[in-house]
Amino acid sequence: MPLDTVLLLDTSGSMSGRGIRELKRACNVFLDGVEETARQTNLRENVAVVEFSSRARVVQSLTNNYSLCRRAVDSLSAGGCTMMFDGLMAALQEMLTHGGVLRLCGVTMTPRVILMTDGKPTDSAGEEEAKKKVLGAAIAFGPAGFKEVGLPFSVPIACVGCGDCDIALLQAIAKLTNGMYVVVGNIAELSTFFRRQVLLIRFAAKFASDMEMLRSQLALAAFLAELGEAVESAELVCQTTE
Repeated sequence: MPLDTVLLLDTSGSMSGRGIRELKRACNVFLDGVEETARQTNLRENVAVVEFSSRARVVQSLTNNYSLCRRAVDSLSAGGCTMMFDGLMAALQEMLTHGGVLRLCGVTMTPRVILMTDGKPTDSAGEEEAKKKVLGAAIAFGPAGFKEVGLPFSVPIACVGCGDCDIALLQAIAKLTNGMYVVVGNIAELSTFFRRQVLLIRFAAKFASDMEMLRSQLALAAFLAELGEAVESAELVCQTTE
């Protein structure tokens, strides 16, 4: 069973122009790395592409056919508002329908969601109601709600914000799902973030049989340093359980 990752992408109107171009570039950097990792470690990763703007849709269901994923990313266009709740629900449904849990040398690695947004959620009932709905959706992914929606484990959400994003909301989503959040200075920095996510998968594959190493931030930092990545803290998105 491969590791499952859903790329949940904001394609609202504020992402038009350079934003959507950089988003596509970053996603392709991620896919290049995932494909290379599959060749080097025999660890396949299924990737889905879900977009949200005035509506949410699964552009590509979970697959390890990375050509299909690239085609899905390249087909994205920006426009409309930011229906983040609908996007989260579409990501959840994709995992319930096509997702699974990876057992790697006795370690359970749950699916993950990488949420990228440059704005604030919108809803016909207003911004505050939109936030409440988003947080309610996040609970369904996290330890407090995953069983009620039928997930076998909670699913961490990595929140990547840029531009006029709601930092407090992204922090709350990360906390509710045992995920993480990062705010990039500009949309071009997304490629760096996505590249690191690929390196983290390689770290997990290398040390999967050694739980002490797998959970060691020092070991992770040393591993990334060997690959030329200097980080101040662990950005491990994949949740592991014994």
